[in-house]
Amino acid sequence: MHGKHPHSDAHDHEHGHHTSHTHSHGDFHSHSHGPIPDSSGAFLIAFGLNFTFAIIEFVGGYITGSLAILSDALHDLGDSGFLAIAWIFQKIASRPRTQTFTFGYKRLGLSAALVNSLVLVCGSVLILSAAISRLQYPTSPNGWGMLSLSVLGVLVNGAAMLRMKGVEGVNAKTVSLHLLEDVLGWVAVFIGSILLILFGWNWVDTVLSIVISIWVGILAFRNLRKVLRLHLQSTPEGIDTKELESRILKLKGVSEVHDLHLWSMDGDYHVLTLHVSVKETTLAAGQKLKEKIRLIAKEFKIPHATVELEPTGAECPYDNC
Repeated sequence: MHGKHPHSDAHDHEHGHHTSHTHSHGDFHSHSHGPIPDSSGAFLIAFGLNFTFAIIEFVGGYITGSLAILSDALHDLGDSGFLAIAWIFQKIASRPRTQTFTFGYKRLGLSAALVNSLVLVCGSVLILSAAISRLQYPTSPNGWGMLSLSVLGVLVNGAAMLRMKGVEGVNAKTVSLHLLEDVLGWVAVFIGSILLILFGWNWVDTVLSIVISIWVGILAFRNLRKVLRLHLQSTPEGIDTKELESRILKLKGVSEVHDLHLWSMDGDYHVLTLHVSVKETTLAAGQKLKEKIRLIAKEFKIPHATVELEPTGAECPYDNC
């Protein structure tokens, strides 16, 4: 039998002659236990573009007297700091697993996303506070200067966003989200600068900075909540464990599913462990059953499924099974 299933049975343990009570780390060699693709180069390029433009923004915002541009400059500087962290973490995350870190370093990308979300939430509150106090005494920014910087802002942030396209992981998705926010924020500044030039509405700049701060703050808070849930090992979004359990219970020979745990390493790489009670069966039949369970798990986008088979009526050794 081992000749037929050299990979799947590598971690099976037989208890008895006919009853299959086995523990299997399914598809050990077929899914990624080793290094994830090193996409850190995309983060480095995005960092270079973002940091360079943040400096240009600070200078341009000071010259034009635009609070909206200075607010976005602070936002971009925060993003640059995060991109530097994200680049370092992504570089480390691409390393293969070790005896100490048996899942590898995938979770570092999640940690980077957590840091970034916290920075953005705090930064948005500070910018919003400054903008509201300035609303009482609006200044007269340079509309043409704002217009020029807004066009440059859309081009630079758009280029960085395109560079991140196709990079997987919650870390990359968080970066792409912020770059998209930057692009749309600069579109708002572009429209505001035109209104300032045409109608001389000085208050537009301050109002724009308030709107951008609130918008970025809300999106950052939502992302922070999502990342915190992943850190607490919540069930990944979009996966219904009840439906998953129901699919497994429909398999022939399965009498019960218990001790089911599902979590995500980085928002994309999901891990499942469960105990399945079965009627008396042979080891070969039990192996085929586990293969069917792993196929179901893959349909739910779960690449790592650890299945333990137990005879029906056996007492589970863990609490709250």
